[in-house]
Amino acid sequence: MALTELQCQKAKPKASDYSLADADGLYLLVRATGGRSWKCDFVVNGKRHKPGLGKYPAISLAEARKLLAAARRLAERGQKPGDLLAHDQARALLIKGKSLEEAEAELAHEQEAAVQALRMTFTEAAERYKTGWVDQAWKNPDKGFAPVRTHLLPKLADLPLDDIDAPMLRELFYDIRERRGVQAALHAHGWATRVFSYAQEHDWCATNPAQQIKAARIGSKGKRNRWLTTPEIRRYLIGLYQADCYRGYKLALHLLLMLALRKNELCGASWQEFDFDAGEWLIPASRMKAGKEHRVFLPRQAIEMLVELQRLGHGSEWVMPMPTNPKRAMNGNNLDGAHAAAITSAKIDDYVIHDHRHTASTQLREQGHMPEVVEAALSHAIPGIAGVYAHAQYKTQRLAMLQAWADFLDNTMNEQTIIAATFRKQA
Repeated sequence: MALTELQCQKAKPKASDYSLADADGLYLLVRATGGRSWKCDFVVNGKRHKPGLGKYPAISLAEARKLLAAARRLAERGQKPGDLLAHDQARALLIKGKSLEEAEAELAHEQEAAVQALRMTFTEAAERYKTGWVDQAWKNPDKGFAPVRTHLLPKLADLPLDDIDAPMLRELFYDIRERRGVQAALHAHGWATRVFSYAQEHDWCATNPAQQIKAARIGSKGKRNRWLTTPEIRRYLIGLYQADCYRGYKLALHLLLMLALRKNELCGASWQEFDFDAGEWLIPASRMKAGKEHRVFLPRQAIEMLVELQRLGHGSEWVMPMPTNPKRAMNGNNLDGAHAAAITSAKIDDYVIHDHRHTASTQLREQGHMPEVVEAALSHAIPGIAGVYAHAQYKTQRLAMLQAWADFLDNTMNEQTIIAATFRKQA
């Protein structure tokens, strides 16, 4: 006899589990603990199937019979009924009268949508990599991460990681190379490789497509030769003095460009190296890369900035004292943040502080200054007998050259179309 709904309602627990049979292998299992659930047990094509159909009374007798019919059809098609009927959503669709095919299609669509929603995008992976690694391990994480925001996110932001392949990245890197140069493209390649490696470690993607692209195919790093054009100089200096950072850092970066020095030559300087009356600065051999002392002839603007730095130092013996300990000289890397703010504001790519020397060297040559004088000012070795007497021979020319260069920087930054007053003094 088939079950009735009243029998199901009156089924009470006993000392042990028992079942109430319906037709075609359907039965209600009554647990000793009081729980009731629908089970079925049938054979199709020689295979036994015993899928669960849900709990009673959440699923009524009539609904359980619909689910049993669906289970049998699945078995007849060679599928495991439990794979579909285990899903609450699939059971609900079948109970509502959906055909087996309609329920399968709707469930598959919903599952695909859920998978798509859970797929990690490049933006999410990049930000997690920055938070989880870059922010912890890098001294200037925002500066280092700039190529990701500038070159990668605009094209890859909302794409799931597994949808990004090597041909897509190769096209992106070649486009960056065409627009911004080899160095920018190589930086983008390096960052893409790191982001995908991090994502792969965390099982957010299956492969690292950036690793499939050889850096050599993009270009060779070679010797850096990045320098600023006149419009870039103007944007850089204005961006520098508009940056929200310590005034001393702004002056220091301007001085490095004006005097064509390495940042540690300035940041490691003590005031005893300067003779303001003579307008000279003697950097000892111990602090020079070439191991020879270097005399810098100071233009008027440099002396003004150094005097201001002395005032900002509040009596420290160092030109650039440590912010936390004025008895020690500051590390040159402290300037990186201000520099990063300046190049970001100026929309200048692939330009590091050391490139100030390339800028000064290139611009001075283009302005007609003698190569020997330029090389002496940069403390580069001068071949032949000229190198032996470089300091004495070129003192007048070097001072005149650096004064002209300092004037050029001021005039470039203070174009009348932009600002009438002296921007360096105002910012």
